[in-house]
Amino acid sequence: MALAPAALSLESCSSTKALAVSDGHLDVPLDSLDSRGSAIVKAQGLDNKLMIVRRADGSYTALELNCPHKGGPLQEKEGQLVCGWHGSAFDMEGALVKGPSKTGLKSYPVEVGSKGLRVKVA
Repeated sequence: MALAPAALSLESCSSTKALAVSDGHLDVPLDSLDSRGSAIVKAQGLDNKLMIVRRADGSYTALELNCPHKGGPLQEKEGQLVCGWHGSAFDMEGALVKGPSKTGLKSYPVEVGSKGLRVKVA
């Protein structure tokens, strides 16, 4: 299913940058990432916010920031993503650490290019 072009925001303390979704991809400039190599993005046409995360090996993943248990929002706490509704916790790779969720977070593949990151969302 192809997504129509949509507006995308990068959330940060200092500003919000408008980006574009095209042909099922989110293009995220590398300079939009924080010092840890992460960013939270919200796009029209996507149900949930995504968190871009740099892995230890230098690759990236994009994680949905809603708990698979009941859809609660996740927030980063002490190096984990924690659901404020029921306490499920996930590591920064999206793997389940603590329930009641029975599964890890939905993730999307990320490719690194010369201009930035390309997240395949469809």
